Amino acid sequence: MIDNIVAYKLVISLLMTVIIIISYLFSKAHRNFLKFLIFFSITSTLIYLLWRTFYTVPKLNILSLILGTILLTAEWIGFFQSCVYKWLFWSNKKVEYIPIEKFEKLPTVDIFIVTYNESLDILRKTVSACKKIDYPDNLFNVYVCDDGRRAEVKELCDEYKAHYISRNDNKYAKAGNVNNALSQTKGEFILLLDADMIPKRNILKRTLGQFIDKSVAFVQTPQIFYNYDPFQYNLYFENSIPNEQDFFMRDIESGRSVHNAVLHVGTNAVFRRSSLDAIGGIPTGTITEDMATGMLLQAKGFKTIFINEVLAIGLSAETFSDLIKQRDRWCRGNIQVAKKWNPLTVKGLNLKQRIIYFDGVIYWFFGVQKMIYILAPLIYLIFGIVLLNARVIDLLLFFVPYFLSSVLFFRSAVGKRRNITWSNIYEIAMSPYIALSALSELVFGNGIKFNVTPKGRTRGKPEFLWKLAMPHIILFLATIYALVITAYKFYTGNIHLIDAYIINISWAIYNGLGLLMAIFICLERPKFRNSERFDVGLFGKIAVSKSASEEVACTVEDISENGAKIKFQGKNTDQLKTGDVINVYVDRVGEIKARICWISKDRSILGVNFFDLSNDQYDELIQMMFEDESKFDFNYKRRLGVFSSIFMAVKDLLKYYA
Repeated sequence: MIDNIVAYKLVISLLMTVIIIISYLFSKAHRNFLKFLIFFSITSTLIYLLWRTFYTVPKLNILSLILGTILLTAEWIGFFQSCVYKWLFWSNKKVEYIPIEKFEKLPTVDIFIVTYNESLDILRKTVSACKKIDYPDNLFNVYVCDDGRRAEVKELCDEYKAHYISRNDNKYAKAGNVNNALSQTKGEFILLLDADMIPKRNILKRTLGQFIDKSVAFVQTPQIFYNYDPFQYNLYFENSIPNEQDFFMRDIESGRSVHNAVLHVGTNAVFRRSSLDAIGGIPTGTITEDMATGMLLQAKGFKTIFINEVLAIGLSAETFSDLIKQRDRWCRGNIQVAKKWNPLTVKGLNLKQRIIYFDGVIYWFFGVQKMIYILAPLIYLIFGIVLLNARVIDLLLFFVPYFLSSVLFFRSAVGKRRNITWSNIYEIAMSPYIALSALSELVFGNGIKFNVTPKGRTRGKPEFLWKLAMPHIILFLATIYALVITAYKFYTGNIHLIDAYIINISWAIYNGLGLLMAIFICLERPKFRNSERFDVGLFGKIAVSKSASEEVACTVEDISENGAKIKFQGKNTDQLKTGDVINVYVDRVGEIKARICWISKDRSILGVNFFDLSNDQYDELIQMMFEDESKFDFNYKRRLGVFSSIFMAVKDLLKYYA
């Protein structure tokens, strides 16, 4: 029979749950009701944590007390972060488009393409797109800022009539490179692009109008990616989840913009030159200059704007090892910035900006938090050390409203871009490495050298990253061991605190599934192309070079600047064979010479590689591939479960190693 206290708790828990569900349903229909969901989500979380603080911290011995307090502290830090995160969604203020016709006289613009060792193929696409930007030719200049001092890059600039800038050393890495370019140019505004970021033709028309307000220092646009990240690609989730960075780039940045706390992300931004001059150029002395640049401009009293449109598209980290190196650099760089320019004390920021930037620094300790959550149930199941002293019924009554509110808030606020399950997988996958990065940078400050994230590489067969997967393998085996010895204890009747075991078994299983996914992320799938293909469905026709009069109608199903997949609409293809040179006519591009590299068994589809492309044809291909914004807005095509993903990964591994 349920005692009176439990019955009281049950009524409160059910009432809170019902209110949360009703708030969620209304928020789906009317955005203003999201504020009610935010309020009740924070309230339910606060109730849960107060209960945790006063009733569940173990006092059995000093070790339990210390470890239990560490676990509780991690939860309170998580609560602070979730409050800031939800606060960013409180307002639904939109940035109004301001046409550049508002200028009495159009300003001059310098476009900086910052490069170090990126391949010429990647750089060519960006230079080509920059030269096609829709803006008066006499008012903008394209500068390739090459810290690699490469002759072939200078030749590329000569080919496209772009300016080439280099320097004698690489002092201060990317920040030093940009500052060097600033000292040699004089445009009123600067469009800053990484080497792989391909701008759309209208990028200046969509951003420059904001600078009618003389106090605006920079306009940031999101980093959007046209390739799949390691989570999407290695787990066969290409059409089931968005890029891992979309959540921050589209949703968090929009929320920060409301409070004039836009984070500069190092690329895809337009700066007012005089504003950069006011802070002495791009800040140096850290391995990531991005956070410092935006924060110091805001501390000077300048406004910063975020335009949530796809205006430049680039390459995401292509392998899990590259992603970890990238996040390690970001983690260390943000902590370095916070040490040098503490957001809580730097002069000029208002309270809201201080909170947002401080939260951004705290975020990079997510690896430490997640490791605490992974180890906590294992410590109990293996060593019997209690970290959370509660009955199952009490935990459910307090935890369910809190957890449900978090799940429903994600669904209402950001829709498809993020959910609780994938947040957990992302964090578990990166936590062992980012925890080490954050703690070592905080304590020792032994920062790493700035390194560019590699792009455009290929792999002929699957590769399992044993070294990278080892922490997850050890933690997963520890989880299996903990569950096995617990099962043995149940079998032998050696169980005393049944509630504690139920709680920690459930917790360990939840973590174990995340660890299993992290292990499979370390299985790098083959990647045969060094350039991404795009579905186009264009009408075309082909002709064998030596008999050009025999044309065959076809559909160009997908295409890149290097080749295409072609599907025939008619017959007369029996004479074609691998290695043949044909002429392919593509709408908008014209006739292209191509070599057949493969033919399907039924001879209805063939793959070709282009060659002898003219610059005009190449430029038109780049415009055609990247001009449609809808290609880069994530849309579900299918839902693939965790076990289906694992099955496909194992199948792929056996295919190449059997």
